[in-house]
Amino acid sequence: MKPLSKAAIKATYDCIPCAIGSLITLFKKGLVTKEQQEQSMRALLDYLSKINYDQSPPKLGREMHRIIRAVLNNPDPYYEIKKQFNQLLLNYYPDLKKLVAEADDPFQMALRFAIAGNVIDFGPNQPFDINKTLEQAKSIVIAIDDSRALQASLSKSKMLLYLGDNAGEIVMDRIFLETIQHPNVYFSVRGAPIINDALIEDAEMVGIDKIAHLITNGDDAPGTILETSSAEFRSLFEQADLIISKGQGNYEGLSCVHKNIYFILMTKCDHVANHLGIKKGDFVVKHARH
Repeated sequence: MKPLSKAAIKATYDCIPCAIGSLITLFKKGLVTKEQQEQSMRALLDYLSKINYDQSPPKLGREMHRIIRAVLNNPDPYYEIKKQFNQLLLNYYPDLKKLVAEADDPFQMALRFAIAGNVIDFGPNQPFDINKTLEQAKSIVIAIDDSRALQASLSKSKMLLYLGDNAGEIVMDRIFLETIQHPNVYFSVRGAPIINDALIEDAEMVGIDKIAHLITNGDDAPGTILETSSAEFRSLFEQADLIISKGQGNYEGLSCVHKNIYFILMTKCDHVANHLGIKKGDFVVKHARH
């Protein structure tokens, strides 16, 4: 795949407080014992003092969380959080389905809810309010809006590869996929635990296995990094004539890949917002070639 002319997203100094904040979030949620807190923080600070900034944020996040998991001796510190948010959003499912069905434009409403679900993220160290975001989604102006082009592309596509992001959020992805009713969908999740990103069991818990073929990307980065993804995933990525890439981490990993990709996300940091020429918190539906 040819790179785009736009510069790739690289890690910056702004990534350091975000990385530290994500570990402190684990502390605050009682997921790290007091005995482990100092050890894990020292290990993280040691790693951050030596990092190469000529890499994407998902690569940085992958190594950082590998260190944290090793120190904690816990392969999935966010396991309970993921289940909690899967169930929370499943509780919203009937009402959101009704709102989509009754909307003047069900495609637009389902798309907006899918973007709104992207607020559920324990990587950035920032609070979020899912209720407020869902309410705003009904009328918010999408800052970069290629949604009509996406709708047209969906009508012609023979194979859709949908790159999932976080647990809980994937309930909104299910509603969007049920709305577009594409006949041949592959839904990708991470290959191993990383923060609160969705795994196969999360996708099955919320019912995506009933409407799509489930696959993993074979990697444990908080985003899609093609060179470290599995051969099976890269093959499907090449075959797909349309890719929907969900979330900021996937955008950070694929922003320079020349393919028929639509990036759907909410910007969660100034670094990515500046790269897109918009503001933090904005909704985005962006074609890769624009």
